[in-house]
Formats: sequence, structure tokens, C-alpha cells
Amino acid sequence: MLWRKYFLLFLSFSIGLSIHAQDTHHWGNQFGTRAALLGGAVLTDTIDNAGVFYNPGNLGYMDTTSLSINANLYGLENVNIENALGQRADFKGIQFNTVPLLISGSIQTKSDWNVSYGLLTPVSFNFNGVARIEGEYNLAPEDISPGKEDLVSESGISTKLQETTVALGIGKKLNPNLGFGISLLNTLRTVNYSYRFSAKALTNSEDYFLISRTQNEFINYFALRTALKLGLNYQKSTYGFGATVTTPGLDWLGNGTVAEDLTLSNLIVPGLDKPLTAFASDRQEKLKTTYKSPFEIAFGAHKAFNRSVISLNVTHFGGFDRYRIIQAESGTLVRPDNIENAIDSEDFLNVETSMKPVTNFSIGYENQLKESITLLSSFRTDFSYFDKESLKSRQLATEITQWDIFHVSLGAEVKKSRSSLTLGLIYSFGSTQDYLQRGSFNNVEADQLLEGALVVTKAGYSNLGLLVGYAFNFKKFN
Repeated sequence: MLWRKYFLLFLSFSIGLSIHAQDTHHWGNQFGTRAALLGGAVLTDTIDNAGVFYNPGNLGYMDTTSLSINANLYGLENVNIENALGQRADFKGIQFNTVPLLISGSIQTKSDWNVSYGLLTPVSFNFNGVARIEGEYNLAPEDISPGKEDLVSESGISTKLQETTVALGIGKKLNPNLGFGISLLNTLRTVNYSYRFSAKALTNSEDYFLISRTQNEFINYFALRTALKLGLNYQKSTYGFGATVTTPGLDWLGNGTVAEDLTLSNLIVPGLDKPLTAFASDRQEKLKTTYKSPFEIAFGAHKAFNRSVISLNVTHFGGFDRYRIIQAESGTLVRPDNIENAIDSEDFLNVETSMKPVTNFSIGYENQLKESITLLSSFRTDFSYFDKESLKSRQLATEITQWDIFHVSLGAEVKKSRSSLTLGLIYSFGSTQDYLQRGSFNNVEADQLLEGALVVTKAGYSNLGLLVGYAFNFKKFN
């Protein structure tokens, strides 16, 4: 059937409309009372027990039972995607966020091994945006509807991504200058994503009729994975070197839900003798999920100059070719379901992603202003692992951000006899001139059937946050 051919093509493009935040970054958050303000350049640190995450080799140098709390990162976050639907109809999301970063501690044992634990949030991203456009476009031939039709279109995205990691590490000194450690990182990833789109217009004729397309998409899943991190920390009086290797995540539990609803009403399609009206709808729950995290290798160093210390962290993250997080089951997608060669859900309702390799670096600086006050600052990169090849897929996707992010921090640590308080500001920013966006009505042709076009546009991100950290040392190890 000819209408089936056109509907199949339209369905293929429509499901590919999902925009591909922070949801494509490895270094979204940093942790630890000192480590966060040093931008994670702490692979040779011997003070902050955030080493359970950064470098378990640091744990061999811990000499107190302690508890550290980064209560929250308070931030005002702004995401702007220009011309999401064309003609300055932007996706904008401005919100106040509160992210719990880290609770960690170290425990005294009777052996040579020091034990540390941590509960942290390595990834946290929220976005809610709406774009609306009203304008005149050619959506029907002149003999059906003279002149341009008055189009009203609106699109909205809501997404929430969070990863929570429970870390358990052990470390010891192999000799007075070399520490070795291993951490077990157990991570829960949760994603809630919804996308809606509507475009409608009335024909310019006495017996006018409605031309429209509406689409609603929903993806929700969780995935549990485990990875091992091995680390070394070599210390001398005025300098140090550190290195870590993290295994790819072992995915061992998870499930998710996918849903799609697409309705076409009276679309004028070349080659069809009457307007096309059809709909596709399916919802599948408790589908198995598979989420992959990459191999990592990191190198770090520090150098002391009188009352100042400069530190460095360079970390490389591997990548993955496109794979399916969720594989949909066979089921009816297009209704009615008794048509010949029915279109099946397992061909379109799969959730896919991919990841390109990236290398990030951070530079930290600390200066002891007084015996009890230390100035801390840093600059770090957070390059996006977004892979443009993923836009070739006609499957579902949840990623939004395609831009690189840069972070600048400044603050101070105030030490007391058995505790320390850390206060600081973190500013993050990023943008791209090459954001690939589907659904724009700029230069749209009539035969594009209200789906919009794939365009290159601009997008940007900024965040200003207040970091608060507290650490308490209970007692010295024996």
C-alpha cells in the first residue's frame, strides 16, 4: 500500500526527532571538601578521603578516622538551544538546583590496609524546555488550499538524569613513598525523559479541514553497574605522581519503559489521491536495560613551591560504537493492526546511544594564606562525548547536550584542630555553533509534512554554584 510506504518514512523521521546535557559529560560533578575546589586535580592528594573515588592509592596515606560531607552544590543552571523550531523559537531552561555531592569517610583497621567509603553523585542533570512558533507555510497544494497556511507548532522536552555511586576502597603503603589501593564503584543510573510535539494548521478553503501531527514520547529506565579502580600514589617532599586505571562497567541489573504515540491527520502527501490520516502507538514496560561505562586511565602530579602547590589531572575516557540500551519487543505499532506488512515496534522503539573517546584535564592551585586558611582554585575541562553519528539512527535517544563545558572554581578551606570547613564558588560555561537540531521550520518545504528539517543552530550552557564542605577527624590511627 502506497500510504504505508509514506507513513513508514514519516514514522522513521519522527522518532528520530528526539534531541540529542551534562548528560553527555564524564566530569559533571567533582567531590570532596578540597577536591571539588581543586577541580579533581587530587590524584596525589594525601588529605581528602575523596581518594576512594579519585585515586585509591591516596588511601595508604590516611592517618585518621574521619568523616567528610559536601552537603550540597547550590546552583543556578541555564540551558539555551536557539531556533529549536525556527524563527527564534528557542528551548530554554533556567532552574535552581541542589545536588548532594559526597559523604565519605575512613575507618581504622588492625591491618596495614586503610578502608574508606563514599556515597556520591557523579552525574546530575535536569532540563525542562518549551519552544513555540506561529507562522505561515505552504503545507498543501494551491488547488486544495490557496496561499500559505497558518501553522501553530509547539515542542517540549523534560529530562532528568542522575547517577549515584557507592564506593568502597582499601589502600596501603607499599613503601614509605608509594601507596596502592583498589576501589569498588557501584553506580545506579536513572533516566526520565519525555518529549512532545504538535503542529497544526487549517486549510484556506470553504470546506476547510485540519492538517496536523502530534507526537508524545516517553523513556524511563534504571541500570546498575560495577567497576574497579586501581591506583598508585608516589610521594616525595615537594612533589608527587599518581595514576589510576578504571575498568569498563559491568552491567548487572536494570529495566525500563518506552512509549511512543504519533498521530497524523490529513497530511497532503505527493502520490496519494487523498490526505493521509494514521496513527502509531505502543507502550512497553519492564524491558531489560544495558548501559555501558568506558575504560578510564588517569595521570596526575603536584609540585610544591614554598606555601603554594600546583596540581594536575589528565584523564582519558574510552568510547563505544552505537549500541542499544533498551531493545523493544515485537508488538503492534501502527493501527489498525490488520493491515498487510504491519509496522512493528521492535523496528522503531529501541533506545540507542554511543560515546566518542574524550580526554579531560584539570589544573588546581592552593596557597596557604595563614596556618588555618588555604586558598583553593582550579580550571577543568569537561568535553562532551556526544557522537554525531548517533543522529543517523532512527531509534529513540535521550541525550541533549552536544557542547563542551569548562569549569572555574575559587574558594577557601578553614581548618580547626579536628575539623575543616570549605566554602567556594564554581562557574561553568559551554556553547557550540554547530548544534544539530531536528524539527526546525526554517526553510521547510511542503513535502516535509510538518516534521521540520535538520538544521545547524547554536546552543549554550552556564551554571553558577555555591559549594559547602565539612570534614571532621575523629582520631589518629594507631
